[in-house]
Amino acid sequence: MPNPFYQFRTIHLYIFLGFYFVAGSLTWSVLNRGSESDRRENQIIGATIGVVSGPFTGAIARNFQTCCRQFSLRLFPYCAALLGTCVLFQMVPLPFRRFDRTVRLTFWCLGLFGWFSGAILSLGHALS
Repeated sequence: MPNPFYQFRTIHLYIFLGFYFVAGSLTWSVLNRGSESDRRENQIIGATIGVVSGPFTGAIARNFQTCCRQFSLRLFPYCAALLGTCVLFQMVPLPFRRFDRTVRLTFWCLGLFGWFSGAILSLGHALS
């Protein structure tokens, strides 16, 4: 039986780390710019590392306050569906071979963009 993850290569990891670095840097810079009381109240390090959790970043930044947690839970199905679809797209055999890798990497980037956009949206809600 063939391995369904055979399409995942090192380039997938590098792209993921690039998205993670950009979203984490943006999260850290936005949270660190606040006033002194905001910096004490927000979980800057936890939210920066937790940006991998996508739409739950804002909830992490605000210690899972009810409104931030609810907003994150509302965003989650959309972000997860987009990321999940794009991950599944990496495993499905394509009917063409010519641009196989390019199409897969494009969908991988779209999925990660959707996931990490959820992080930025939830962070925006948490800071509003």
